[in-house]
Amino acid sequence: DMKTMEILVSIMSKVFPDFKIKWLVDETKLNLPIELDFLHEGKNCEKIAEMFKKEYKWLKVPKIYWEHSTSRVLVMEYLEGGHVTDVDYLKDNKIDPFEVSNKIGQLYSDMIFVKGFVHSDPHPGNILVKKNPETGKADIILLDHGLYANLTNKFRYEYSKLWLSILNVDRNAMKKHSMNLGIKGDLYGLFACMVTGRPWELVIQGIDKELLQNNSQMVIPQLSDVLEQVDRQMLLILKTNDLIRGIESTLGTKNRMTAFWVMSKCCVKSSYKEEISTEDRRIARWRLIFSEKWAIFKLNIYYLYLGLINYG
Repeated sequence: DMKTMEILVSIMSKVFPDFKIKWLVDETKLNLPIELDFLHEGKNCEKIAEMFKKEYKWLKVPKIYWEHSTSRVLVMEYLEGGHVTDVDYLKDNKIDPFEVSNKIGQLYSDMIFVKGFVHSDPHPGNILVKKNPETGKADIILLDHGLYANLTNKFRYEYSKLWLSILNVDRNAMKKHSMNLGIKGDLYGLFACMVTGRPWELVIQGIDKELLQNNSQMVIPQLSDVLEQVDRQMLLILKTNDLIRGIESTLGTKNRMTAFWVMSKCCVKSSYKEEISTEDRRIARWRLIFSEKWAIFKLNIYYLYLGLINYG
């Protein structure tokens, strides 16, 4: 199958030279053997459970029964719940979709920006929800741990700074951090659209609203260029972001202020953590620590202010 895919991509590249999709073959070659190794999946399952067991009591991950498992058979605990996008199930069980979205958003912001260990296949079949009888709140059940992105500190730093530049509408910083993630020239604008899942005019004023819809012949080759150039770690993150947005769209919880607030704080923590870790001078380190606390405090005040304006 891989050989067939490689041949077809090679033919397409010759027939349509503007469409550069060799990265798809490379990524599939890299990830498919990992996904098919069930022992690897079991280790990922235990790692993520251990990573968040103190922070998120509502996160449930199946227990692995190693004595019955091999690289081809994985035996795990059966956890029951409804699919995260089953709106009727949520209504019947009096589960708040905004609570569900907030918890998933918090979890994935932490995975991507802070921990650097990201469950990269969060489609609705892999995320279940269930009302906890003790707390009355929603538990999030995370399944299928075969595919994870392991992000480097440098990548997390640049990606965090990119998001902060987008949130601050700082075009120069967007270009700088996009370039540090592999994006050349003016493609940083399209890259920002891909990262946020929004049209450019919602990121920063400057490109026509119907760009992606009405100029597909122009944009698709550029999309191909972005995917060819970008740091390979970004590919799984783009996929993960799209799947999370799909869940939010189904639940009717897109563009929540809480999501941007949580993500902003994770971006600040990630960027300062990297700067602090590379700073040898004690006074400078303390300044960075104070700056981080101050930045998070300002974020809290800002989003509180927005909340009062919008809902007060």
